[in-house]
Amino acid sequence: MRAQCFYRSAILFLATLAFAGCGHVRYPTNYVLNLSHSTSPVIAAREIDGTLAVDEFQCPQYLCEGRIVYRGTPEEIAFYEFHRWAMDPREMITHSIADRIRSQSLFRSVALKGTGGDPTHVLKGRIERLEEVDEGRDVRVVCTISAQLLDTHTKSIIWSRTESPTVAVQNRNVAGVVSSLSTAAQLTIDNLVKSLAQTSPSPAAP
Repeated sequence: MRAQCFYRSAILFLATLAFAGCGHVRYPTNYVLNLSHSTSPVIAAREIDGTLAVDEFQCPQYLCEGRIVYRGTPEEIAFYEFHRWAMDPREMITHSIADRIRSQSLFRSVALKGTGGDPTHVLKGRIERLEEVDEGRDVRVVCTISAQLLDTHTKSIIWSRTESPTVAVQNRNVAGVVSSLSTAAQLTIDNLVKSLAQTSPSPAAP
C-alpha cells in the first residue's frame, strides 16, 4: 500500500513538472513615446546668439529602469512588470527636446552634449515624473520635467522652468496609458521650448 502511494505521488509530481514546462511563457511588451507631433507653435523673441549643447536629461532610477510606472496612492510606486520601455525615457525626451529647439532655430546650432564643439550654452534637465496616477475611477498620467539653460562663459543660469501637465487616460489599458504619456510628454516639451524661446537672454560673451 505504501509503495502504491509512493508511485502515485511520484507520477503526480512528474506530471506537474511536465505541465509547468509546457505552460505559457509571457514576454514583455515594449513601448516608445510618440513625440513626433508638436502640439503648439513656438514664436521666438529672437535667435539666441550662440550654440547649444543639450545634456542628457536625468531622472529618478525607478522611472528609467525599464518598467512603466503607476501610482495607486501618492505614497505607492508600482510597476507594470510585463510592459516596458523599449528605449530609455531619458534618451527619448532628450533627443525630442534637442530636435524641437533645432527646428525652431533658437540657436545658431544645436547638438547633443559631447558630440563636439565648444558651446556657448548648455541645456540641462530632469524628468521628475512620467507615470500613471490612479485616483479612484479617475486615471490620469503626469509628466513633470524641469530644465535650465546655462551660459558656459559666465557659469550662470539664465533660464529655468518646470512644466507638469496631466492628461486623462481614455483607453483603460497599458497602450492607452502610453498614448496619454506621449501626449503629456509632448505638451511638457512644447511648453518648455516655448518658454525658452520667449526668454531672449543676453548674448554670451565672446
